[in-house]
Amino acid sequence: MKIDYLHYLVSEDTGRHHVRQFARAAQALGHDLRERAMNLSPDGSGAVGGASGRARSRLKRQLGRYLHDPKELLWNLRYARREEALLAADPPEVLLVRDHVLTASCLSVSRRLRLPLVLEMNSPAEEGTLYHDPYVHLPGVSAWLEGIKLRRADAVAVVSSRLRDYLVERHRVDPGKFVVAPNGADLEVFTPRAPRDPGIPWELSEVPVVGFVGSFRKWHGVDHLGRMLREVGTARPASRFLMVGDGPEIGVTRRLAEPLGDRVVFTGSVPHARVPRLVASFQIGVLPETLFYGSPLKMIEWMAAGKAIVAPAYEPVREVMQDGEEGLLFPPGDANAMIRAVLALIDDPALRQRLGAAAAARAAASLSWQDNARKVLQGCSAALEKHRRLRPS
Repeated sequence: MKIDYLHYLVSEDTGRHHVRQFARAAQALGHDLRERAMNLSPDGSGAVGGASGRARSRLKRQLGRYLHDPKELLWNLRYARREEALLAADPPEVLLVRDHVLTASCLSVSRRLRLPLVLEMNSPAEEGTLYHDPYVHLPGVSAWLEGIKLRRADAVAVVSSRLRDYLVERHRVDPGKFVVAPNGADLEVFTPRAPRDPGIPWELSEVPVVGFVGSFRKWHGVDHLGRMLREVGTARPASRFLMVGDGPEIGVTRRLAEPLGDRVVFTGSVPHARVPRLVASFQIGVLPETLFYGSPLKMIEWMAAGKAIVAPAYEPVREVMQDGEEGLLFPPGDANAMIRAVLALIDDPALRQRLGAAAAARAAASLSWQDNARKVLQGCSAALEKHRRLRPS
């Protein structure tokens, strides 16, 4: 198939990793897929200095939280013109769009150019209001627009059955138009045979190392992570801890970990190319919390690398990992159960080995980016067939 894949991510957005990996996998499967980065946000290169620049920045800080939604809605007009001109010049067979909450230009563009439309939805519209959100939103607009997009799309790709069920129930849309495609891992770099990072001082054969990779934000349970560091580190003096990443809540974890001294390494933000070596530098991966509808990319990469994993038993996690088979799951929000699971893995090297081997086998069998791409492309193929039936040439 000839597919144009539109997204609205800024250059530094971590979602670009997903986009690149999916595009690469789809191309490897023989499809003509073109990635189209459509975001209109300025990159800051044109910033104005001096008093005028400072005044504009101050005004933006004061008013930006109120103007965010109107700006996003107005940008639909610019997106629609830009997208139609781009696609009309060399039309694809299928238009695949990574959903952006208040962006719906794809609806008019796909209709005017008579293109089948597939939406990639990785979160519900109200995700931002579940946690810290700096903006004041127009009441009900994002959910209303989400429903329109879901009903107009020919197919919808989501990362979990839980997200599909949530969207079907909320918007009363046909569940048959959904395909469920969990995130994948790059099996060439996330592997049990990956080399360790030379900057990490511990030999895995000598001490158990517990690791976390990701953004230090509320929805990743940073308070529970810090508590785990302190309590496990106190109970098991031989243990070591590797914390990879950065974020606004990292101070919470650092403060709780202070009594452990140099037994904890915080790497800060690192290039993604370094992540496989850092994952290879720990045996136990801990996911304290995740979004109830999401497919945790970090966990799938840890599985591919053959790590023993402790994670909350949300439905999307259970879809890719069985408790006691490929990892240890605990009731979401139960920090005590999480800590008990980590201690069990520290105390039982054979259990770590068995779970890690099973996790790697599961990832190799069904959790590569090509596995993800095949499922999304099934949705694209179904949308194309539906379109041809309804609009015969």
